[in-house]
Amino acid sequence: MKYLPLAKYKYAVSNGDDPRIIAENEYNARLDNYAVQKTFLYPLLTYRDESQTSKYPIFFLPLPKILTLADQFRFNSKTINHIASQLPPLAISQFLNSLLVSEIFYTNDIEGVKTNKIEIGTVIQENNLLASQRGKSSEKRLGSTIKLYQQTQYGKPIYIQTLADFRRIYDTLLKGELAADRQPNGKIFRDRLANGELLTISSSTKVVHRPPADEEKIQQAMSSVIKFMNDESMPALYKALITHFFFENTHPFLDGNGRMGRYLLSTYLSSKYDRFTGFSVATAIHAHIQQYYKDFIVADNAENYADLTLFIQSLLEILTSQQQENIATLNQLKALLNDAEQTISKWIQEHSAKFPTTLSPQLIQQTLSYLAQSKLFSYAPSLGIKDNEIIRNNKDNGFAMAKTRRTLDFLEDCGIIKLIAKKPKQHEITLI
Repeated sequence: MKYLPLAKYKYAVSNGDDPRIIAENEYNARLDNYAVQKTFLYPLLTYRDESQTSKYPIFFLPLPKILTLADQFRFNSKTINHIASQLPPLAISQFLNSLLVSEIFYTNDIEGVKTNKIEIGTVIQENNLLASQRGKSSEKRLGSTIKLYQQTQYGKPIYIQTLADFRRIYDTLLKGELAADRQPNGKIFRDRLANGELLTISSSTKVVHRPPADEEKIQQAMSSVIKFMNDESMPALYKALITHFFFENTHPFLDGNGRMGRYLLSTYLSSKYDRFTGFSVATAIHAHIQQYYKDFIVADNAENYADLTLFIQSLLEILTSQQQENIATLNQLKALLNDAEQTISKWIQEHSAKFPTTLSPQLIQQTLSYLAQSKLFSYAPSLGIKDNEIIRNNKDNGFAMAKTRRTLDFLEDCGIIKLIAKKPKQHEITLI
């Protein structure tokens, strides 16, 4: 029989018993299963009549489909890392920046917050230039948000040991993004609202969930999730998805919970698996947004007894699908880069006799290679490598700065690169 949410199972099995007894018996059977993965997290679940309970612990059964998807997820991650290992650093950096542009755009778009991809890319570049200045980020909108993601990109993990760590990350992630009346109204998280108003999460027709109402309960819930996050007894992939659900179920802040929850999932997957997967979380969710919302509605339903089996299965399907897209894109770009390098080498062979004696073929090859990587792996031409970056990179490889400048002028005179910006100067390769 197909694995069903308990709210549906009790009607699918018709043996004359009370549906509530059928559901209770099946719940106990699932919870007593030898393979069950049971947690000590107790989410606040909502019944159809809007009454609530927190007496059920989160659990799931590692169905064959889930095990297959988890294996696929890990295999995809290894494949992505293998492809990346065959790419030059600039290509990897530009591709990660492209993923980050989409990640920031889509995590905001899911919440109805409008942003511009080119503006996001510009902030990414500004932050890169400020990377050597500790604590500095672009003063433009989302500068602080993007810096948090970039720290993950550079391999800096986040540590959450106390409740204050959640608030510290939240304040940085959403700096400048929240109206005054949407700031946390408690000591760390949100607290009771004025006039007895209750925070609700609704669909277009009804209330689907009401998270804990006061900060004391929120702190209890978030303390338990810290303990769970730092418990190594459950495989990291499942733990990440369960934590994502529990964070959203608790809804600890007045605003920005979705963005915070997706950031936490993104940075966790980046540190445990690969950055390409981690920087595709919001992109993947956005592509399956209706299914994502449906998964939460089902998981928040008290009639399903905190069974996250199908929630985990669905999110694994969403994430592995995006991984496969990333693999296909990386393979395609890798092939295009190989073709570009061959084209560059052929052009150098055919024209080397006309090169100025002060410019070596190796310098010209390296300069054109940077421009090729930038063109193929950047989100947009304007977000590609700038001349001063090429000059710095070539200097690190032993080429004088003045020679790189003359190389760029020479290649522009040859018509195989063109000037696309003046402040700062930026060229784009036209040979490929």
